Amino acid sequence: MDAIQQTSKSKIIISQLFSFVKKEIVLVISILLAIISAFFVKPSLEYINYIDFNVLFLLFSFMTVCAGLKDCNIFDFCGEFLCSKVKSCRALCGILVFLCFFFSMFITNDVALLTFVPFSILLLSKIKKSELIIYVVVLQTIAANLGSMFTPMGNPQNLFLFSAMQNSSNITFFDFAKILLPYTTVSGILLLLSLLPIKSEIILNLELSSQTKITSKPKATIFCILFVLCFLTVLKILPSWILTIIILIFTLILNAALLKKVDYLLLLTFCGFFIFSGNIANIPFIKEFLLKITCQREFFVSLITSQIISNVPATLLLYPFCSNVKQLLLGVNIGGLGTIIASLASLISFKLYSKGVENSKTLEFFKIFTLCNLLFLAVLLAVYLVLG
Repeated sequence: MDAIQQTSKSKIIISQLFSFVKKEIVLVISILLAIISAFFVKPSLEYINYIDFNVLFLLFSFMTVCAGLKDCNIFDFCGEFLCSKVKSCRALCGILVFLCFFFSMFITNDVALLTFVPFSILLLSKIKKSELIIYVVVLQTIAANLGSMFTPMGNPQNLFLFSAMQNSSNITFFDFAKILLPYTTVSGILLLLSLLPIKSEIILNLELSSQTKITSKPKATIFCILFVLCFLTVLKILPSWILTIIILIFTLILNAALLKKVDYLLLLTFCGFFIFSGNIANIPFIKEFLLKITCQREFFVSLITSQIISNVPATLLLYPFCSNVKQLLLGVNIGGLGTIIASLASLISFKLYSKGVENSKTLEFFKIFTLCNLLFLAVLLAVYLVLG
């Protein structure tokens, strides 16, 4: 009997392990790569120098503050307020898409999708427009990925690259945004054109007025101030470690439970790739190979690599071996289009759709997602070839 129970427990553990690996495959890969690389470069205190703590502190701070703002219902309140002002179906879908586009510039693409995709699914179901859910969610995903590329805090790879570019060339926030501005502008125009197939019919049963309230205006005000401090830290006006301490203190006072909502596995993923990248930079034959394939080909190498391992790991892997960071920046951001794993945010949307919609049509989602992504990718590639 004990043997049967032991076997049953073992099966449960193995099942849970497989489930974790499937859910956090990028984290697992980063840890495995770090471990494998440690066989070639003996572990030492030098490993600590591999890790960019400035980026980790900033990521932690942004995630905590965004969790606080979300907990105060600020994002839902803004979404409902804007949606309540429109009467046509096309205009409503436009609001839902551009909420992701503009909010992702400041609260990251992940948070924008986690906030507005479930809201969109519920809203479209409520007004009996369920047939539009897949198309709108796909456009929201593209909007979040492309809107987020405009600012340093829009996504993790931008935060990392902006920090690196500040250290190497003293780039300013506006210099950074200027690089991405043409691509962000074209993306916005493409999103507007993508709304044209949606019929501009009048919505008769949209009732949203003041259903969602900001839960605590004092708390919301404090988290807004903390967000401004995050922005000032990105500009290097405030040290990141001081920002982290300030945010920890206020979060513990206001709502300590928010700390549970921080994606610590993402921070651990960064650590894994930092160690891996640092180690392979000290392995001569691998360093030479990566330098050879990456140097002067940063854009296309990073774009292709993003399709396979997603753009955040691609950034951390290729950065030590690139000679043109601007091309890497463009490659990993435009490379967020394409396959569903090119950006981890796309996987978030897919999970939200498949779990949030009754009788979800995952195959149709993949078809529409792939078609739309390839169309956007083709246009932005053409813009890149023109601008260089």
